[in-house]
Amino acid sequence: MTKTIAVLVAMQEELDAVLALFENCEKSDFCGMQIHSTELNNKRFIFALSGVGRANTAINSALIAKEYKPDIMLNVGTAGGLQNEQKILDVVIPSEIVAVDVDLTALGFEYGQVLGDPVSYFADKKLQNELLEISKAFVNTHEGTVGSSEAFICKPEQVAEIHRRFGEGRVVCVEMEAFSVAVTCSRFNIPFAIIRSLSDVPAHGEGNELAFNDFLKEASSNAAKILRAYAAS
Repeated sequence: MTKTIAVLVAMQEELDAVLALFENCEKSDFCGMQIHSTELNNKRFIFALSGVGRANTAINSALIAKEYKPDIMLNVGTAGGLQNEQKILDVVIPSEIVAVDVDLTALGFEYGQVLGDPVSYFADKKLQNELLEISKAFVNTHEGTVGSSEAFICKPEQVAEIHRRFGEGRVVCVEMEAFSVAVTCSRFNIPFAIIRSLSDVPAHGEGNELAFNDFLKEASSNAAKILRAYAAS
């Protein structure tokens, strides 16, 4: 039986890196999204350019879930590292997803918690372990928590505030879409996982926005290679 796997990427560079490793993709358009589909090893892959940020990702991941009814959803792309020991092009396969910029603590909720929703969401453990095994075979790989934000994290005070809210070692990277994917998959009861390669490391200090521009394509390719290895497994 063919398993359907939806793969959401935010940026064109991330999509191009994925498509470079998958042959015979058919291109289409769905609700303004660029869609590419192919089959490999009894797996049907739906690659969707879902857009940057939580709003784009929330609506587009829900549309993909409703239309294609995937058995698995993967969010693949780049991120910024939040730990000093990390290096550009390291990979993060997180177990937990939080919204680092959500603050309703004045109303009695925890940082990252939206009016009674879960404080955080968790990737499918079996799927995460499969991806960790693949990733660790060829690149330095981190686990832990990914933090989604509507801001590009590049200033020491931003990094310090995330550490203050969630602890020094908990959030290992930051990006802008994983939280929305996690919420959608929770609502649709779809197992999901996140693959992120570090294009920059804001934990190292100011200037990581320059590294982001320099390493975006290479980091995108790094994440895509892990996806391709998973597809072949």
